[in-house]
Amino acid sequence: MGEANAAGSVISVGVNLLWLRPGRVGGSEDYAVRLLSAIAPDAPVRLTLFVLPGFAKAHPALAERHELSVVPQGRGRALRVVMEHTWLARQCRRRGLSVVHHLGGTVPWVGARPVVVTVHDIQPLDHPEHFGPIKRRYLRRALPWSVGKADAVITVSEFCRRRVIERLDPADTPVVVMSAPVDLSSGHAEGPLGAVEPDLDHPFVLYPAVAYPHKNHEVLLRALARLAHDGVDVEVVATGAPGPQDTALDRLATELGVGPRWHRLGRLPRSVLDGLYRQAAAVVFPSRYEGYGLPVVEAMVRGCPVVAADAGALPEVVGSGGRLVDPDDQAGWAEAIGALVGDADARREWSEAGRNRVGELAGGDPAEELVALYQRVAGGGDRGDGDPVARREARS
Repeated sequence: MGEANAAGSVISVGVNLLWLRPGRVGGSEDYAVRLLSAIAPDAPVRLTLFVLPGFAKAHPALAERHELSVVPQGRGRALRVVMEHTWLARQCRRRGLSVVHHLGGTVPWVGARPVVVTVHDIQPLDHPEHFGPIKRRYLRRALPWSVGKADAVITVSEFCRRRVIERLDPADTPVVVMSAPVDLSSGHAEGPLGAVEPDLDHPFVLYPAVAYPHKNHEVLLRALARLAHDGVDVEVVATGAPGPQDTALDRLATELGVGPRWHRLGRLPRSVLDGLYRQAAAVVFPSRYEGYGLPVVEAMVRGCPVVAADAGALPEVVGSGGRLVDPDDQAGWAEAIGALVGDADARREWSEAGRNRVGELAGGDPAEELVALYQRVAGGGDRGDGDPVARREARS
């Protein structure tokens, strides 16, 4: 498990972020940035972040706090994988790191030990139809290899932890849950709305998600058509980086006669997105598969009512803080949206329920648990009651 460290000494940790294309990988980027940013400045770890060009510009606070090692070439997934097996392996050996943390779900075939890997979900195994043939074949081999090689596996939810254990059989390797830190202070900020189309004089619901097939935007469009037929004045605002379903969704909105009610705004600055969270009648999240679902937590922190799919990790995360609907129940989504749009008391009730729920989610300290895990893997941790990871495992 690595050379033992004296109690209280600082251990050196390399964090592989070569998979993180700023602004392109959605929730996994938000998770990684939040978790690393939450590590206390006086924590007994020294991080080296292995990153792509452009990372420092996208995340200047992390760049100021930690050493960055920027890969000399990083365009294209195939080249990034090659660099993980060559350049990254050499960099880790040269630095003599105590632990290497691969935060993107896979561990290279060659490289330094000991290893921690974060598996955000195993959708490539559960739903391979959502992936191209090359990526599907690669991940079918890489995910089991990564879990088998790791000295510890991190997942982002209990749902994901169960799926890892059921599908990948980690044997004696510890599999622990570390969700993203919850920043309750953001719920009190009064961010400006900014210059946003569409006309926000109309009530709207917000879906902050890239249009991948499993995100299931289509059910919202079909629910929107039902609501339009019933005379309910509501629109759908979708945000996120360009996705593979964008053109098809625009076409479907036109076919259903709800094109003017469907607004795809792309990736927005944080201040603008904050404003949308606060003005929306609800955040709607009909995804069929989520390893966690950070946007629903963002909504609850900001007092925005949540309607989410009863699928994946979403029931675990939302708990009693929002309404759950079958992801393919068009009538159910129409009814849930219509009920919130037309009832201010219901919106206040679900807003309060969401705030109560995030208070529960904010009870732990994932960053403290991460540091404790690094220490354990490096050989200097404590399996006793003072170890927050041991306490988490004892509750599992």
